[in-house]
Amino acid sequence: MNAIDTLLGRGEHVRYIGRQHVFVLIGNILTELLLIGVLIAAGVVSQVAFPDKMLAGMQVGVLVLIVCVVISLLVLGSAFLDYLRWSNEQCVVTDRRVILLRGIFNTEAVDIPVERINGVELRQSWVGRLLNFGDIEIMTASESGVSQCRSLAHPQEFKRAMDDARHDIERGYAYIDQRDIDAYLDVEDMLPDVDRVSHALQRLVDMRDRGLISREEFEAKKRDLLGRI
Repeated sequence: MNAIDTLLGRGEHVRYIGRQHVFVLIGNILTELLLIGVLIAAGVVSQVAFPDKMLAGMQVGVLVLIVCVVISLLVLGSAFLDYLRWSNEQCVVTDRRVILLRGIFNTEAVDIPVERINGVELRQSWVGRLLNFGDIEIMTASESGVSQCRSLAHPQEFKRAMDDARHDIERGYAYIDQRDIDAYLDVEDMLPDVDRVSHALQRLVDMRDRGLISREEFEAKKRDLLGRI
């Protein structure tokens, strides 16, 4: 089960899942691979530079090579941790809140209720505009003040999902479980199909007007009902 699934409340829906751009991961790994290449090269050069010198009963060149190999393995492990960190770090927008997930072995989840968000700021460098990533700053009324999602891929889509969630909360939409919606729309089996759909549409409009479902849910369910005629 995905970590985000365990955090969702009853009837809560995910609007968007964002993560750092893959460019960040590739940049970190390439830097670490370059460092490994330099270390291995230094170990090989030491073999030629110190062919006869001894230290603690071992050739200096061999000793330097062993140290370089050990450091290279540590850097390789760091690259693997970078991948796990990139894979597990998520910025999630639901219809109720923004959830910031971090951590590799121990998961840290920061909840930001949508109604507490005072503003959202998007920052992109020219490289970010070119590759479509940027930093998102979420201003809240809490003590922490500002929460950040750095180098987020497709930041405009993340911001749009957050703005839509804020708009729906301000309009008073309250999301309920889809099973409850279906149960509310159930009508008598004895009615003809056209009358049954008409009855269900009336109930659907009532739910929309009362703020029990959003416009998107209303349109999706209406298309489904009309397709039964």
